[in-house]
Parts: sequence; structure tokens; C-alpha cells
Amino acid sequence: MRQTPARTRRVLSPSGLTALCLAVGVAAAAATVGAAFLGGTTAFTHPVTFAVLTLLLVYTHLRPTRLVHRHGSVESDHLDEALLPPMILMLGPFDVAVAVLVATVAGNLAARRTPIKTVFNVGQTVLASLAGYAAAGLITSDTSAPVSGAALVACGVGGLVFALASSLAVAGIVRLAVGEPVLAGLWDQWRTRGLASFGALLLGVVAGVVVRDHPGAAVLAIALGWTIEAAYVAVVVQRQGRLAAEALQMGVVAVRSSGDPDAVREHLLAAAREVLHADVATYVSPQEPRVSGELRVEIDEETDLRVTDRVGGGTWLDAERDALTTLANVGAEALRNAKLLAHMTAITDGQSESVLALDSAGVITFANPAACALLRHPDGLLGQVADDVFSIERSSGGLQLSALSGSDKSVRDEDAVLRVADNRIPVAFTAAGLPAPHTGVALVLHDITERKSFEEKLSFLAFHDPLTCLPNRRLFQDRVEHALVRVRRHKSRHALLVFDLDRFKLINDSYGHPIGDDLLVHVASVLRRNLRPEDTCARLGGDEFAILLEDIVDPQQAVIVAERILADVAKASVIGGHEVFVSASIGVATTDHADSLESLVAAADTAMYVAKSAGGGSFRLFAPAAAEDPRARLELEAALRRALDDGEFELYYQPVVDTVTNEIVGAEALVRWNSAGGVVTPLQFIRVAEETGLIVRLDAWVLEEACRQTREWTIAHPERTPLKVNVNLSALQFSRSSVVAEVADILRRTGLPPQQLCLEITETGMMTDTELTITTLEELKALGVGVAIDDFGTGYSSLSYLKRFPVDIVKIDRSFTAGLGQNLVDSEILVAVVRLAAACNITVVAEGVETVEQRRALAELGCPLIQGYLIAKPQPASTFADAWRTQPPVHRQSA
Repeated sequence: MRQTPARTRRVLSPSGLTALCLAVGVAAAAATVGAAFLGGTTAFTHPVTFAVLTLLLVYTHLRPTRLVHRHGSVESDHLDEALLPPMILMLGPFDVAVAVLVATVAGNLAARRTPIKTVFNVGQTVLASLAGYAAAGLITSDTSAPVSGAALVACGVGGLVFALASSLAVAGIVRLAVGEPVLAGLWDQWRTRGLASFGALLLGVVAGVVVRDHPGAAVLAIALGWTIEAAYVAVVVQRQGRLAAEALQMGVVAVRSSGDPDAVREHLLAAAREVLHADVATYVSPQEPRVSGELRVEIDEETDLRVTDRVGGGTWLDAERDALTTLANVGAEALRNAKLLAHMTAITDGQSESVLALDSAGVITFANPAACALLRHPDGLLGQVADDVFSIERSSGGLQLSALSGSDKSVRDEDAVLRVADNRIPVAFTAAGLPAPHTGVALVLHDITERKSFEEKLSFLAFHDPLTCLPNRRLFQDRVEHALVRVRRHKSRHALLVFDLDRFKLINDSYGHPIGDDLLVHVASVLRRNLRPEDTCARLGGDEFAILLEDIVDPQQAVIVAERILADVAKASVIGGHEVFVSASIGVATTDHADSLESLVAAADTAMYVAKSAGGGSFRLFAPAAAEDPRARLELEAALRRALDDGEFELYYQPVVDTVTNEIVGAEALVRWNSAGGVVTPLQFIRVAEETGLIVRLDAWVLEEACRQTREWTIAHPERTPLKVNVNLSALQFSRSSVVAEVADILRRTGLPPQQLCLEITETGMMTDTELTITTLEELKALGVGVAIDDFGTGYSSLSYLKRFPVDIVKIDRSFTAGLGQNLVDSEILVAVVRLAAACNITVVAEGVETVEQRRALAELGCPLIQGYLIAKPQPASTFADAWRTQPPVHRQSA
């Protein structure tokens, strides 16, 4: 809504303005008298023409149309500019002055203007017309028929001078009265009416020329002028009506958006002045007497809204009365709402629920701070249409608040959606209609985002693993059940993969559960990236995962996926700052093997245990022949526990021989299980012992028994070179933080010198954490115990480890020994290892020597020690002791 500019101090006092107006009138009278003398005998020489033009001029002044322009100016429309060119062509200066004087006086008297205003208006119009006539005379004085080109120019210039002079006079007197710049006033005047004045001027020139040369065309000229004037008035009135409607709308919005009664009253007065173009708008009591020129409507029983001082004068129109009535009705409703708002604000400002009130038109009349925040309008919502700000969606459809307005009905919903722009907010709401007189709707909204989020989290946790965010056993079983239904209906094929990490307990015990959890999260991501979007990967518990591959063509697809997963899992990964190497065992079963959830899972489990018993790091496709293995494994585990308690284990010893002297210089202690059913080989029970953790007890027994036996042999045969015994240490035992202390304690109890003990550790066991491995090896070396890398070349071998790890012996795996002399690559590897070990002062032992040719080749390569079936198979302690005791003595040359 356009604000009325603040008034500045007057330049002229009222008395000064009066004097100026009188001076203009006197100047006009003097100019008229001068025109009479200058015109001489030309005065009233054409009485008919004078009378017609004077009557036309009077007519235009008697029926003015009040035009309120877009820039705020108000004027009475008449075609002075159109009639002046014909007067210049056909009348003398005195005739022109008299005609203008008569018309102006008539118009001002009809408008009931004050005498001073009348004097000024008559004076400035007469002076302006004479100025225009004089300007035309300066160009040419020949206006006889036919009209010359100079006469046309003269008429145009005269009319233009008249328009400029009159506008300057009116703008000047107004600006002098209110203290505003005169030039700015002149510019405003011409912005509003300049084009119309110029058009009227052109019309007058054309009409004057035509009538001057053809008097009979006067009737047509008059009709044309009247038509153009009517069209101009219609256009301006139409625009005035549109602007008035816009002003009314803006006024209504301003009133409705007010938040307190005082603001409503102020906005209502400002809107009334703006819409009705009145200088004064006030509130009065209904009992106050009416005054002349007022327009009054009722606000309530105690207050009327009155406007006076209509800009431009005149009487109030019906449209203006209707506009004021509309404003009053809106204001009355806004006042009621504002009073209600004050009460509601005091109650709801501190509430977390969002509270809104809407009027019958759907306009928000109240919104507490919580509502403004929820609806993303921190600056307020008053006056805005609710449908433009938000909408509420229910399961049954959208909520129509307008249907509740004026009724005593209410709607409640605990699970709806609030749409604000592009945002969707879950809410609970209560909407209640407000009956008369406060017609509208009250709405209470409660943001349930946290509740929804909590419900979604509970739902997620019910069907997902919280650590990896994968589906849990419950959800996985449900999806498998659905897949099996599809098998029966559509004859489709699906595959189930059971995935289990190898040696996960070792990692958990070595680094702690946080690192173990991080590893599981890493494995979950590896599994996800190797599957299709439609496949399901779930964590069943611990380090066990399951994968459902749906709609496969043949089992080979599942095999390809298993191979891809195993290769990806086997890559080195950094978990919690530790470089970790892991492997996994996968069992694969398809719906060709089973028709129920239980049987399908059992089949995949069986295949997985077969893969794990084969050493891990591989997969197996289910074979019906292996279906009983899980039960046998459980029985084996139980028997193993009893064997440890009952002492059913025995150590066998395999000699280690010097390739130069053929002397037995050491032995590897190997455990055997003498069960009631016969001897059980390590391949059958070591894996179970590692998976169940029984390997720790078994390692401790083997180490102590080997140290005890070796100490006994050393004491019994002091003549022999002390024997060195090699004992295998499992990866789990080696990773224990107490391993060094346990070894030291066993050496102390058995009395075996540390130099006679060598601990064999596989490459895989060393690679779990290289930094921790180096620390443990150095501590063992500090005890005086020897350390050997067992099965070198089968794990994560790198020749650089021979230099990096503080070891004494490298035992080359039997797979390289077997290829000696037959496989060039194996031979070259052996050569490289022997040479590098010698350079690092590390002793090499070749395992698996079974032929004379292998022994000869190893001797030629410079391998100092060998071990294998060519020398002897693993033997009971007594058999080995006899062989060691009875071997010929070796006479070594002293250095």
C-alpha cells in the first residue's frame, strides 16, 4: 500500500497564497484589457463563431470528470487544448480571453470552489490562453482561409504554450503551498496528462483548419471531439477502477495481516485514505453529528469509520461507498481476530504445538511462534492464505479446512503429512470449526518427526543388524521363504551362500572387539559391492553372513559370485591402523538341493564346513554325500575336549638332518591323538581345535611335553650334541599377549635351555599384524629361543620378510621341494631363498624331502638342513630317541 509522504513546511503562508492568487487575477484582468486595446476593431467581429466556441468551452468546464491518476494527482478533465487552436484561427485575442474567462468562471462556480481558488483558476487560464495566442502571433498573424503551413505551426505552438503555462501555474501554486519542488510538480503533472493534452492539441489544430476552410464541418468536428473526450475518460476511469480495486485488495491484506488492535485501526485508516482518495479518515462515535461532504460506515456498535475531504472535491460515488463498506467489514473482522489473537498469544507462545487460526476466507489470523517455525515462516504468517503456505495430506486424501469453517465439527488424525513447499513433515493434528461470530478454523499441529524416526529406527532394528545395517536372520529368512514360494509357483532357481570368516576369533582376541567390529563392517561392504541390487546379503550372527541370489540360470552363477567374493575379501585391508589379511569359507546350495528354509540353510552350512575343513579360503558347492559332516564335526569337538582332559595326546618326532654330515641335529614335535577308535591325524582335529579355541590348551601341552622330553634326553646322553626341538605354535597362541611369558614359564619349569627350543610359526600367523609380530619375535629372541617361519612360500611370502623379521630358520614348504629338478620355477625360488637366507644369517630347512635326487640337489644348492620321509616319518618318542642315540658320532674339525 502506497504510503502518504510526510508533509513539509509551507513555503507561503495562507495570506501569502491569497495575495498571490489575487495578483494572478489582477494580471489576467490587465492582460484582457490589453488584449481589447491591441485587438482594436477585431473584437467580436465573428459573433456566431465566438458564441459557438464559448458555449463549447463552457460545456467542457461544466461537465468535468474527476480523474485520479496512477501518480496520485486528481484533475477535472476538459478539452481546453482542443478548443484553443480554432480560437486562434477564428477569433481575436480579446475574444479568446473573454471566452476562456466565461468558461472558467462557469466551471469553478459549478464545482463550488472558493472565491480565491476561482480567482486563481480564472486568472491562470486567461493568462495561459493569451500567452498561447501571443506565441502564435509571433510566428504568423495571417490566419485567413485557406490556412497556411505557418498558421498550422502557429496554432500548435500556441496550444502547447497554453498547456505548459497552465500546468506550470497549477503545479507551482500547489507546490508553493506544501513546500515541494515546482519543477517536480510540473513533471508529475505532465506524466499524468501530457499525452492526453498533446492529443487534444492535435485534434484542435486539425478541427480548426477544417472548420476554418469548411465551416459546414463544424458539426463533425464537435462530434469527433466529444467522442475522443468520452473515450479518454472511459479509459482513464477504467484504469482508475482497476487501481482502486488493487488498492482495496492491498488494503484488505494489510488490515488482515495486522497482529494487534491498534495496528488494525491504523492500517484501516490508511487504507480508507488510499482507496477513496480522501485527505482525512477518522473513527467517530455513531452519535456524533454528520458533517458536510463525509462518507461514513459502521465498524461496530460503538465505532463508525468516517472519511472527509474528497481529493478534487465533488460528491462520493456508490463505488466508493461500497469500497469503504468492504474495508469496514474487513476491519471489523480483523479487530475481532486481533482481540482474540491477544488472548491466544498469551496462552500459546510457550507451547511446542503449532497453533493457527484461519478466518472464513482461509486467511491466517493467528500463528504462534511454533507454527511460524514449523511452516518455515520465521517472520510471521498473519494475512497469508493458508492454502498458499501449506496443505495437509491424510491416508483418506487431502484435508479441506474450508469445509470446517463456520461449523462445530472437528477432525483429528495422529498420522498425517504436512506439505510446506517441497518439504514433507509428519504431523498429528486437530482441526476444529469456529462458529459465528468468529467464523473460521482453529488448527493445532504437532510435529511427530522424532516419533516417526524412532518408529522407523525400531522397525529397522527389528529386521536389520545394527552393526553392519544388513538384513538380520529374521528378514533374511522371510525373503528366502518368499523365494521358495516363487520356486514352487514359477519353477525358478535361487542360490544360498553361507559365508564364514576364517580365524575371526584370532583377530578378535588379538586386537579386541572394536577392531573385530570394524572388520565385520568392512566385510559387509565387500559383500554388498559384489552383489546385484536384487540380491540379499544378511548377517546371521558373529562372523557368519548369508547371501540369497535370486533367479539364477544355473549353479555356475553362484560359483562365480563366490569366487569373486573370496578374491575381494582376501585383499589386504587396513582396519584401525592395522594391516589385516583375512580369508573366508563359503558354502553354496541351490533350491535344486532343498525345498524348505531349514533344508536349504543346512545344505549351505554343510558345504561351508567342508570348505573350512579343507583349510579355508575356498568355497564348496553342496554335495549330498557331505550332509552328515556337521554332526560328525560336533561329535569330534566333544571327543577333543575329553581327550585334553584324559591325556589322550602323544608327541611324535620327525628328525631334522644336516645335509653334509647326515647327523640328526633336531626334531619337529608333532601331536597325535590316540583315541579309543585309533590314532587321529592332525588334519582331522587341528582345524576343529582352532575354531573352538581348544588349540590354546593343546599348544601349551605340546610345548611343555616337547621341552620336558628334550631336557630328559639331554640329561640322559651328555655325550651327544644337545638336540634342538622344533614346536609348532598356532596363530591364535602366537597372537596372545601372554605368549612370551608362557614360553618363559615352561622353559623354567622343564629346565630346558632356551637355545634348544625353536618355535615354528606359519607365514599366515605372522602376517596378521606385522608390527606386533616383530615385537613378539624380538621378545622371544631376547629369551634365547629360536624362531622359524614354517611352510615358507604358501602364504603371503615376500623375500623382504627374511630381512624384516628377526627369525633364525626358514622352513621351505614341501610344494617347492617336490618340484625340485622338475619345475624350473621351483628350483629358482629355492636358489633365491637359500642365497638370501645365507646372506641374512638365517638357516634354511627344506621340508618334504622324499627322494635321493631331491636330497642331492638340495646339498648342491647349499641347503644345510632337510626333513622328510626320506630321512624318517614322524616317530614315537622312544623310536626317535633310539635313532638319535645310536647314530655314529660326528667328528667336527675345530676352526
